[in-house]
Amino acid sequence: MLLSQKQRDHLSLLQRPANEVVELCKAAFEFLLTGPNPERFQLIANNYTSASTSSAASPSVEPAAVQHAVEALISLLIHMTTRASSSGLELQDLLRQTFPELGAEVLDVLEQFVTSKRSFIEGSIKSANIRSYRLVNLDWRLEVRIASRSLLEQCQIFVTMKLYLHTEPKNENRELLEFDLMERSEEEVKAMKEDERQHRKDLLVQTDVGSLVHMIKTLEDALNESKTRRIRNIVDALH
Repeated sequence: MLLSQKQRDHLSLLQRPANEVVELCKAAFEFLLTGPNPERFQLIANNYTSASTSSAASPSVEPAAVQHAVEALISLLIHMTTRASSSGLELQDLLRQTFPELGAEVLDVLEQFVTSKRSFIEGSIKSANIRSYRLVNLDWRLEVRIASRSLLEQCQIFVTMKLYLHTEPKNENRELLEFDLMERSEEEVKAMKEDERQHRKDLLVQTDVGSLVHMIKTLEDALNESKTRRIRNIVDALH
């Protein structure tokens, strides 16, 4: 699903004239550049409320609703940039599938918004220099408690794991690149250990079987998600 139901609810403000949607898109890009602007949200809310006074059934628009719509619009921009190819036809199809209730003029505004800001989003992803920890090794131990002073017969199973994490992209082959410490000066050894300390992180985790099964399921879902084209586009942008 491209957007959550909550985000789709926030984007109900897109069901307005195209010129008003343009202002919402401008506010979304301003949000990306400088952060939230409550005064801008208030101004847009006032304009929306004034435009709907002719209809008694149209409720007033709050600044918070405008901010939520702007945030959801940013999510839409990122999703569309990383999911759709550079083909305009594919982008149009995705927008129509996501917002079948919107008119052609509003869809054209959204298409121009995504197309014009695509390079900005891709550049921001590349410049983010994301260096998340990667699992490079794992030690585990199985513990079973079969009795205690309060309960003579029980069976509690725990799995204790030590996770070795590292941010270096070639850490799996680290042992092939290590040098003999005996041949290194004291300053070089100190620098190598400092580099190791900065890039490495060890975690000790203890869990029960039910939680372990849930963790495995979550990791499997993430692995399947990583095979989608949207995630591949993000990874390509990062590298």
